[in-house]
Amino acid sequence: MGQPKIFISYRRDDAAGYARAVNDALVRRFGADGVFIDVDDIHAGQPFSEVIQRSVGGSAVLLALIGKRWLGEREGAPPRIGDDADFVRREVAAGLAASGMRVVPVLLDGATMPAAAQLPPDLCALAGRNAIELDNTRFAADMDHLLREVEGALGEAPSAPPTRRSFATRWMVVAALAALVVAAVVFELRSSLTAEQSRAPSGRIAVNGEWRAQVDYDWPGARHVERFVFAGEGDALHGSASFLGVARGVLEGAVDGAQLRFVTRTSEIGGTAGDATVVHRYRAQLVGDELRFVMQTEGGSSAHVPVEFVARRSAASAPAGNR
Repeated sequence: MGQPKIFISYRRDDAAGYARAVNDALVRRFGADGVFIDVDDIHAGQPFSEVIQRSVGGSAVLLALIGKRWLGEREGAPPRIGDDADFVRREVAAGLAASGMRVVPVLLDGATMPAAAQLPPDLCALAGRNAIELDNTRFAADMDHLLREVEGALGEAPSAPPTRRSFATRWMVVAALAALVVAAVVFELRSSLTAEQSRAPSGRIAVNGEWRAQVDYDWPGARHVERFVFAGEGDALHGSASFLGVARGVLEGAVDGAQLRFVTRTSEIGGTAGDATVVHRYRAQLVGDELRFVMQTEGGSSAHVPVEFVARRSAASAPAGNR
């Protein structure tokens, strides 16, 4: 990867879903080499701290995504933003200290700018920066505003009116919101998976556990690693399935012989036909150690062809005897 122009700073337990949505919109406008996000751009074995410091230092714009838990409050201890080793603090401090870098606070879903008194000395200047808002109720318009601001900071000409970009980012904001709801369900499922994986109910294929797949969706540049977490007994199937990298709940799930099927839903906001419910229908067949999927999206402002992909079981989720 070349030196990125744009660095996305965020706290994972505060803004992970929004970070992915913002990253994907920026990549479509500026290219993958122009944007840095830690989950994509730090590879196994690389020194996390060094890669981040190098990428921040060479960028022209740092987007500080600030949700309602950005300070990192924790019970019985000061907020994490005050720790010298906190990566969010180090990223933003490096951006503020860099000559000529534009540091843009991006306030998510009604979050407010932290006051200077809440920040360590090397971040106090952030409190005086003009912020951009990104809200789920007007995400497409807010994202277009953010893109124009970044274009201006980089000295680039304004982009063409949004087409596919707005379509994809509308889905991503709902995915971010769905993640907050699904997280509690996934936590409970994961706590029960170890016991369930040790036995395969009579007549049921061994699909319980975690699976991952690389999926190429049917619009340009839309490649995501998706995660599926399945549980259940007999012909029942429940769990979570990610879409555009963010989990949402499995609905109408069933296991039938060597096949499984389920549905997930997304609310598309501000499409050409107004707000709409988008349905994603998944079918998969277990062949050896692979789940071979076909996913069909129905509804929304665009038509879609079926998407085919293969999911493989995560190593840590393999049933006993198959590791």
